[in-house]
Amino acid sequence: MYQRHIVVVEDEALLRDLIAKTLEAKGFEVTTAANAADAARAIRAHDPDAVVLDVELGPGPNGFDFAESLRATSPEVGIVFLTNLPDPRFVGRDASDLPNSISYLRKSQLVDTNQLIQAIEAVLKESISAEFRHDLDKDRPLSKLSKKQISVLQMLASGLTNSQIAERRGTTIRAVEGIVSRIFQSLSIDVQADGNARVEAAAAYLRASGKTFSEV
Repeated sequence: MYQRHIVVVEDEALLRDLIAKTLEAKGFEVTTAANAADAARAIRAHDPDAVVLDVELGPGPNGFDFAESLRATSPEVGIVFLTNLPDPRFVGRDASDLPNSISYLRKSQLVDTNQLIQAIEAVLKESISAEFRHDLDKDRPLSKLSKKQISVLQMLASGLTNSQIAERRGTTIRAVEGIVSRIFQSLSIDVQADGNARVEAAAAYLRASGKTFSEV
């Protein structure tokens, strides 16, 4: 019987090993990779059926970058994103950047390991349904914010002032103030209430992205 081969691309060693063991227990042959460069070598060596791919892979190309190159060279390989990020906006991409044939699962939203197995089976059969596209869920975190607003919110969460954000974006401070104000409105943050609105907004970003202050 043909044993399907999966490449698991995950920069966290413990999680990478856990995913690999889970897939092996379900009868898959598994090769692991810690980053995009390792993953490219694994693809060339093993010609897998699918990849389970994190978006954030540390220094170098991220998961979306790798998926683009993979689809250019091996379009038949199924792609399952398994990530903390609610959707592509969190790394400066648009939802349209992702093809319909992929699966996108948030780690925090997985009910059990069977959902990952089902997602792999779905991409292999090219029969993706809404349950395997968490990035399109209208109730996902920060769904009301635009890609630009997410980018500004990320810089705000990293501790940058409006002046520093304006310099990074090549715009005026007033323009940044307008974006930040709309972010507060979208997040229902009352700037007149007690507490720091920027801290509250930063906390919302961290909760959504699964990061800590040191990781932003």
